[in-house]
Amino acid sequence: MTGPVASVDFPPGGSLASSSTLVGGGIGQEDTRYDGGMGRALAVVIAGVAGFPGAGVAGFSGAAAADPIVNRDYAIELYDGVAIGDSSLTSMGGAGAARVNGSAGVLINASAPAVRRTTDNDSWSWDYHLDFLTGRFSTDYDNNGQVVGDEGGASLVTSGLALRFGKWSGALTVTGQTAPIDGSVMPELVAEALRVKFVIARWIPSWDLALGFGFQIATFNLRTTGGDQNVVFGLTGAAGVAGATWLPRGESYRVALALESRIVGNQLETTCDPEACDPDPTDADTTTYILPNTVEAPGRTIVGVAYRWAATPWNEQVTTKFRDEQSLTIAGDLVLAGSSANGHGIEAFAARELQRSGSKVTISPRLGAEVEALPGRLRVRAGSYWEPSRFEGVRGRIHGTFGLELRALELRLWGVRRGKLGLTTDFARRYRNIGFSIGFWH
Repeated sequence: MTGPVASVDFPPGGSLASSSTLVGGGIGQEDTRYDGGMGRALAVVIAGVAGFPGAGVAGFSGAAAADPIVNRDYAIELYDGVAIGDSSLTSMGGAGAARVNGSAGVLINASAPAVRRTTDNDSWSWDYHLDFLTGRFSTDYDNNGQVVGDEGGASLVTSGLALRFGKWSGALTVTGQTAPIDGSVMPELVAEALRVKFVIARWIPSWDLALGFGFQIATFNLRTTGGDQNVVFGLTGAAGVAGATWLPRGESYRVALALESRIVGNQLETTCDPEACDPDPTDADTTTYILPNTVEAPGRTIVGVAYRWAATPWNEQVTTKFRDEQSLTIAGDLVLAGSSANGHGIEAFAARELQRSGSKVTISPRLGAEVEALPGRLRVRAGSYWEPSRFEGVRGRIHGTFGLELRALELRLWGVRRGKLGLTTDFARRYRNIGFSIGFWH
């Protein structure tokens, strides 16, 4: 098997990654009914800006007319337009480029590890996160106009570790996701992806600025279910990431910019003939596929701002171990996702059809708020964001998000630490996910 070749570049306008989808059926009229199940859940993020679709569909309702696949001159676009990250990011509408720090912040901004918490006065410190999200109750994960039964969404696990020594910081995060392809038959298919991100960041006191640079490696596989679990095709690619956060001392606002380059996999990893790939040669009734020539994951540019109202300024160190005070924090992000020259949805691929995806740059505004209602014990979050559709003939949708963070316990682990438990949800038309998290209370 030949490993794919990846090319990387930072686009001038940036792009945002997201996922694609798998489906079976033909094209009809868009289903404009409001589905109480609201949505399909987060797809896998491939290489910093990409992810993959949640599930398949029984039919194409609402997209532009699909053409049958007749040759390999097409690309699969790996794109994810929903808010993906730790519970605090998701529950605030995905707005966190200027607010989330530590290991969880690396998911959206490479400079996050160098943004020292205002209660961190030691010469070194560490942080981690562990979050689980499921969209099993969604019926149209990536908003491609295709509706499936619930329990068709994706599941995601993200974890990370960050270390800081003086002004230097580093972080490693791992994000994995799987999603069944409901529209696929004979055999059934599963999409799965793994993204590993590593960054080095530095705090520059004279500028009140945190800078971070790094890379991410992503793998994407489409495999069959069952005992053999044959890989139909796979992609491995790498991309660069960079970020900056400005925290003017003595003030209560922050500004951030994050960039993630695009990934193009020019060679597919497969065990079958790409012109007529049979996922299960032992079964005479299996469906054969003409595999794509490339797989594209668009880059993204994120601009974020945040402001905190409280008794003391946000951007100043305090001498107490915990900053237990009532506060209100507002955050807003603007996420730009680049276009794909020849991208198509992966659900349509499962039906051996082409559904155009990523023909134009898309913009997703995001807004969220956090209230520390019971200082040191309870935080409440809410937000909203616009998810633009990457598919022709399909309208975008508005999301609503909500979350709670509860202090769980206090222990001594290289100093006094508090644990936390988090719950979050994200809902929209035909989309819904639920998430759980554990970590440190800061």
